[in-house]
Amino acid sequence: MTITAGGGPAEPATVRPRSPYVDVLRAAAIVRVFLQHTVPLGALTALLPAMWVMFGLAGYLTAVSLRRGGPGRTVRSRLRRLLPPLWMLGAIAVPLMLLHGWHPFTWSDLIPWVFPLVNPPGSEWGAAFVITLWYLRVYLWFVLLSPLLWWLFQRAPVATLLTPLGAAVLLSTVLTLPGSRVTDVIWSTAAYGTAWVLGYARESGLLDRLAWPACLAVAGALGLAALLRAAADPEGLQDQLALVLWGTAVVLVALRARPRLAWLAAAAPLRRAVALLNARAVTVYVWQLPMVALGTWLLGGLAGPPALTVAVAAVLTACAVLCFGWVEDLAAKRPPALVPTVPAPRRPTAEGAQTPSRATAA
Repeated sequence: MTITAGGGPAEPATVRPRSPYVDVLRAAAIVRVFLQHTVPLGALTALLPAMWVMFGLAGYLTAVSLRRGGPGRTVRSRLRRLLPPLWMLGAIAVPLMLLHGWHPFTWSDLIPWVFPLVNPPGSEWGAAFVITLWYLRVYLWFVLLSPLLWWLFQRAPVATLLTPLGAAVLLSTVLTLPGSRVTDVIWSTAAYGTAWVLGYARESGLLDRLAWPACLAVAGALGLAALLRAAADPEGLQDQLALVLWGTAVVLVALRARPRLAWLAAAAPLRRAVALLNARAVTVYVWQLPMVALGTWLLGGLAGPPALTVAVAAVLTACAVLCFGWVEDLAAKRPPALVPTVPAPRRPTAEGAQTPSRATAA
């Protein structure tokens, strides 16, 4: 690794368009989350720990924005992209939950639906609307903390990378915090913080200066620690610390890689699907579980075959995205459209160069 005299990562030299690999990786993570909610398989988590990948990519894209636009502009733009899809979901979910007897309900319950510093609450009937919203809460905290984390990373990159992971290990072994909304924030920041800062390391070029043998050795050590933890815990691979260690190992390798994916330009249907998933990422995320629940209810006794459940849930989710995805266009200051425009493919450039380039933020 090369560090500048001021203690931060060396400055990248050039600017280039966003990487198709980043878009494909984020699309794959979104699909993995959808499949996990329709046909839960533990193997999916092992193959692609989607939450860690999504936070790693979000950290990378946020670092790009911080480098180009500064802290204030970055935080404002990220909040603008994150919150409106939540507000649209709340505008439908909250009245429905009230109509179905949300009790006890207080007006203060609406505050997290506007600005989710804690998980937005809901009724038992409306559980499908709220279960996955913890991701938006964690994302919001990382956005708010991103200027501080970026400042720390530029001055002490390795320490900033390791501190969240070390905190997660301590919270899982030595320290025991009482369950509360505050400790939820502390734990999630620790659990996903290293993945987020690894995104900074990718953007800064620090990861590119980590040789592949060293990268694989570190990832292998983390993976082995995860397996040992899982073997010693009754929950197995569902143990929180095992998931953190494994997710961090996978995202380290995923963000270190810079494949060109030249073939994607010629695979028009797949390229379009990837672009659409990226353009509607938040909408797909917040609506997929309600649509899975609706599909299961509609199928009734026919909900047994996994392929049928997946197909119905996918169609319903696509309908929800058509109905509400335009909110992401407005949030991104684009003309609203039922189906976003897919840009023409650009000729890919090599991503494995010694001196890495920056990508534009999504």
